[in-house]
Amino acid sequence: MYPLRPVPLALACVLLLGACANAPEPGGSSDGQDQGADEVYGLAPVPEGGGGEVPDDVNGDGYADLLFLGPVETPGREGAWEQTRRLVVVYGSEHGPEPTTRTGLEAGAVTAVASVGGGQHLRAGTADLDGDGFADIPVTTAPPSGQGIGEAAVFWGGPTGPAADEAPVPVASASSGEGEDDEWSPSGAAPAPGDFDGDGRADLVSFEESDGGSRLSVLYGPFDREGVPERTGHRTVGARAGDLVPAPVAEGVPTPLLVRRGDDGEQPGNTLFLTGEGDPEEWGEAELRAGGMSVFGDFDGDGETDLAVGDDGGRNNEPGYGTELPEVDDKLNVYHGPFGTDAPEPSSVSLPRDEGSYGVFRSLGGCDLDGDGADTLAVGLGGHGVDLVDDTDAGPVLSGAPPLVRPAPGTGSSGGGAPAAHVFACADHNADGSDELVLYQVPKADWSTPLRWWVTDGSEDEVAFDGAGFED
Repeated sequence: MYPLRPVPLALACVLLLGACANAPEPGGSSDGQDQGADEVYGLAPVPEGGGGEVPDDVNGDGYADLLFLGPVETPGREGAWEQTRRLVVVYGSEHGPEPTTRTGLEAGAVTAVASVGGGQHLRAGTADLDGDGFADIPVTTAPPSGQGIGEAAVFWGGPTGPAADEAPVPVASASSGEGEDDEWSPSGAAPAPGDFDGDGRADLVSFEESDGGSRLSVLYGPFDREGVPERTGHRTVGARAGDLVPAPVAEGVPTPLLVRRGDDGEQPGNTLFLTGEGDPEEWGEAELRAGGMSVFGDFDGDGETDLAVGDDGGRNNEPGYGTELPEVDDKLNVYHGPFGTDAPEPSSVSLPRDEGSYGVFRSLGGCDLDGDGADTLAVGLGGHGVDLVDDTDAGPVLSGAPPLVRPAPGTGSSGGGAPAAHVFACADHNADGSDELVLYQVPKADWSTPLRWWVTDGSEDEVAFDGAGFED
C-alpha cells in the first residue's frame, strides 16, 4: 500500500482546528466560509458532455472537474484511513464545482492517485488515454487480499463520467509476460499522466522496483479499452522510488517529469527528466535542490514552463532532524524554463514559519488567478494560512497581503482557532478563463471524516461545501 507522506505531530495540532495556535486575521473576504456546514447534498444527474480537450473534464462538458481521494465517514472503524477512502468526482459547471453532481466510487477500491506535487496524494491526475475526447483517471487499485501492492488501472471517462459501480480497467505494460520483466514489481505509486514523447497522445509513467533498484516504466498511448498501450519504454534510476510529478501537457512539447526520490521523513532529492522522442534511457536529466513539494507552471509569464520546488516542512526524527541545508530550509526555489541538463541557480524566497516549530505541513499550488498567462504560487502552512507568491524580475516575493485563511465552518470569520485550510490545486472549474484556488480542510487529525472544500478567486469564495453532507 502506498501511504501518504507521514503526518507530523505538529500537523495534528493544526488539524484539530486551533488546539495549538491562534489564527491571524483572514486575508480577503470570508464570504461563504460557513457555507455547507450543515447542508445535505442530494444527487442530481451528471451533465452529459460530448467530449473536448479541457484538462480534468471526465464527462466532456467543457468544465474541469474536481477529483479527489478522500476519507469516508466510518464511526468506530479500525485501521488506517487508506482502507476506507474513496475516489470522488465533483463535476464542474458555470458556477464552479457543483456538489450535487458527483460520483463517489467504491470505498477502498483505490489506494493511490497521482501526486499534485504539494506533499499530499489526494488529487487524481487525468489524461485522455484512449483519445476519445474524455479525460480518464489513472489510479492504483487495492490488492484483492488486502495485503501487498495493488495494480495500475484506469477509470475511463465518458459522457457522464465513470459510473459509481464501475470497476477500473488494469493497465498492462506492452511488454507484460516477457521473462526479463519478471524481476520488476509495482512500487504502489499511482501512474502519472503526460505526453512524454510529444506526439500529442497521452502516456503514463510509473515506478517499478526490484532487489537491484528502481526504474521508470513509460507506457505510450494511445491505449486500447483493455488498458494496453501502443508501446513501452524503461529507464533505470539510481534512487529509491518516490513521487512522480509531471508538468501540464503542452501541445507538441514532451512533458517534463520531476522524480522525487524516496526519503525517510527529510526533504527528498529531486531529479528533473528532460523527456523526448527517443527511448527513455536517452532522456537528459538535471539534479535540483531537495524539497518535498513542487509544482510546474509559467510563473514569469514568458510562455515557458517553470518549476517551483520547496520545503514542505517534513523532518525525520534522527539526530539533526531539525535542520536542512540553508538553500532548502524554509525555502521556495523557482527554476525558470526552458530546462536543460545544467540546471541554473534558482531564484528563491524564504517561507513563513511559526518560530521554533518543526514538523509543520506546507502545501503548494500554481494558479493563473487573473487569466493573464502568469501563474501565482500559493503556499499553505498549517496554523498560518495561505500566502501568495509572485515571480518578479527580482525573483519570487511574498505578495504582502495577509495570509488567506478559511476556519472551520460554523466558527465565523476568525474562528478563534488555527486556519484550517490547505492548498489543494488550481484549475478553471467554471471556464471563465482564469483559475480558481481550491482549498481543503481535514476536520479530524485521524482522517476519519470527509473533507471540507473552498473554491476561491484568491480572496473570496465562489463555492464552499462539506463532504460530510454527501448523501451517498
